Parts: sequence; structure tokens; C-alpha cells
Amino acid sequence: MRTLIAFVALSVIVAGTTALSAHEDFRVIGTISKRQASVIDVRQRDGTTARIRVDKQTAISRDDKHVDASELKAGLTVVIDAYGDSEKDLLALEIRIVPPIRSGTTK
Repeated sequence: MRTLIAFVALSVIVAGTTALSAHEDFRVIGTISKRQASVIDVRQRDGTTARIRVDKQTAISRDDKHVDASELKAGLTVVIDAYGDSEKDLLALEIRIVPPIRSGTTK
């Protein structure tokens, strides 16, 4: 009986800890509108702006080649995989600089 109680107590503790540290994955696609030392603002197609933190672990690439964070400049189109508790609290895991996304009709 003690073993069962100990197991149940441990399960509750582990489940509670997991919920507290859970983050969601997000993908942000848009154009960099502003860059600061550790934050970029990305204007998305729907007109909203996402503010995303960048740190030393953020992988940044262009044409499948690693580039330095200094390459992130206003006007560039990016695809960002990030995580956070909400869209208001994002940390970039990977940033890919891509060709501009064209809107309109195709022929």
C-alpha cells in the first residue's frame, strides 16, 4: 500500500512539473520590419506583427547555409520556427531567410 501511495504521489508531482514547463511550437512567416540586438519584429501576411526573441542557440540560415545573426535585416522575408507559452512570448529556434513571397495571380 505504501508503494502505491508513493507511486501516485510521484506521478502527480511529475505531471504538475511537466505542465508548468510545457511550451507550444509556432511557425511565423513574414517580413522583418525591425531588428534590435536580441529581438526581431516580423510583419505577417495578415498585417499583425510578431515580436520574437533571438539568442545564441537560434539557428539562422539562407539557402541551407548557416549565416550570422547580423544578416537579419529589415525587409527580408523569413520563416521562423519558435516556441513559447503564447504568440506574445516567442523564442526563435530556427530562422530561414527565404525569397520574398509574391502575392497575386499566377499565369
